[in-house]
Amino acid sequence: MLLVDDIRKKLFTQRSDLFRQVAQTEEELRWLQSDIESEVEERGQEETMVRLLDRLDGRAKAEIEAIDRALVKLGTEQYGRCEQCGKAIPQSRLEVVPATAMCLACEQAVEAQAALRK
Repeated sequence: MLLVDDIRKKLFTQRSDLFRQVAQTEEELRWLQSDIESEVEERGQEETMVRLLDRLDGRAKAEIEAIDRALVKLGTEQYGRCEQCGKAIPQSRLEVVPATAMCLACEQAVEAQAALRK
């Protein structure tokens, strides 16, 4: 099994990287808001701002929340157990995705269901 300290370090590094990305995105948004010259440029900047906000609001926030949940579970028997089926998540998966809450089979099933709803 992975050492708890190694996992914790990996999770904190990922969390820090995500916050750095968010800060960079916010800086890009400030730049876009202050540098509007023409109508065409303005439209392009608005589209870019929408894409950046979507990225900021969605993916980064979800990843940070997943990391925080994993940090809470770390050191307990809940860490490394699939939230869907309750089975142990393979060590190889935890090494690659230490904040994962599901085994690969359950995650794929959830993603397939989400794709069908779209």
